[in-house]
Amino acid sequence: MHWLNVLIHARPSHDISLHQACNAQGVFNVRVAQNLAEAKDCLAQRGIIDLLILDHGLPVHYGRTLLRQVAQAQQPCALLFVGQSIDHDEGLAREARRQGVRVIGELSWPLVMPRLQRALERIHHEVEGHIQTVMYPAHAH
Repeated sequence: MHWLNVLIHARPSHDISLHQACNAQGVFNVRVAQNLAEAKDCLAQRGIIDLLILDHGLPVHYGRTLLRQVAQAQQPCALLFVGQSIDHDEGLAREARRQGVRVIGELSWPLVMPRLQRALERIHHEVEGHIQTVMYPAHAH
């Protein structure tokens, strides 16, 4: 059985909401990465992350750092964006698509559970099994 692994990189104010929303969708195994380096390490472990959830409200350089790592991976994970894009001209989701990374959705705050469920179902079709979540608490703005 393959575990679907999700890395969440979100603002601290959104961590608990994302955690609860994932729990409501059957995501119960949650690990918390304490910093950007730890999040990068999670992505570097071959085959360990299937979905990266990024908060548009995070500092752009955090998102670009992780996006660059995803795009260069042998088996890149899919991306799901939450929140509102700060940079309206060139958001990270558009940048990811341009680099050929699969973006399964963009969800606004507050999260709408059926939309989150549909996004997770897109990944479930590719990867069978349960979901393990890794959360990255970023610095508050």
